[in-house]
Amino acid sequence: MTESADDGGIEAVPTEYGGTTFRSRLEADWAMTLDGARIKWQYEPEAITLPSGSVYIPDFWLPEIGVWLEVKGPNVPRIEKATELVRARTCRCELKCTCSWPGGELVIVGRQSFPSDGLEPGRRPRAGYAAWDTPAGLSAYYMTCPMCDRAQWITMRRPWRCRACRAVVEGGTVLHRSADRPLRFVEGLATGWEAPHMYALSKVEKDED
Repeated sequence: MTESADDGGIEAVPTEYGGTTFRSRLEADWAMTLDGARIKWQYEPEAITLPSGSVYIPDFWLPEIGVWLEVKGPNVPRIEKATELVRARTCRCELKCTCSWPGGELVIVGRQSFPSDGLEPGRRPRAGYAAWDTPAGLSAYYMTCPMCDRAQWITMRRPWRCRACRAVVEGGTVLHRSADRPLRFVEGLATGWEAPHMYALSKVEKDED
């Protein structure tokens, strides 16, 4: 949920992409980035009542990997609700994890991208690298499952499991920190450019869920 200028953040510019109007250009860019990585997403799918009684609408839900993604611009530091969501949805299993996703639901904060490395063709490359962190708890690492080929974020809680197919991936893949810059960040153009993979859920799919 993007803060307004009245909340101490930067002014958000509504941006349309893939039939969805996002509250900010940064949110739209994150949607394009998720599409490029073939990660399905839903935009502001539900209002969550937190244990404190506050109502929170996270920006993205990634239904195939059980991840909430909250997008924050460079001057929007407030993540109290995202932090509370982490504590409410994290795994509490004492022995073997029986959560719907390994380790429970994961919450990450999407930031403004790292800049391009300048090696792309053209004078003004439109893609840098995705930057993220976690509001609380274990750090999130980006990887691609060697079994189902799903790109995703996981924690280093053992055993390392794919959040999509549940396969044990420890020893079979490389986990990347945000600083490693493993994920291309896509920045849209005024011409309506779209990522090569369109993985946003349709309204019909949302209704079925």
